[in-house]
Amino acid sequence: MNTGVTSLAKLSEVTAVYPFHGMEVPFALGILGFFVVFLTWQLVMEAKHHKAIIGNFTASPAE
Repeated sequence: MNTGVTSLAKLSEVTAVYPFHGMEVPFALGILGFFVVFLTWQLVMEAKHHKAIIGNFTASPAE
């Protein structure tokens, strides 16, 4: 793979060297948002599953 850079003398003139330069913050926020939505969805699904298995059973300490 050739980058085309043969000398580091003009390093300050080198611009973006990877795609989507400047999009790090929006991508990070998107990933964070996806994680929060996924975690919330997962917790809701698990709560429904546990309620289906256990029902309205409540154990008292005296039993």
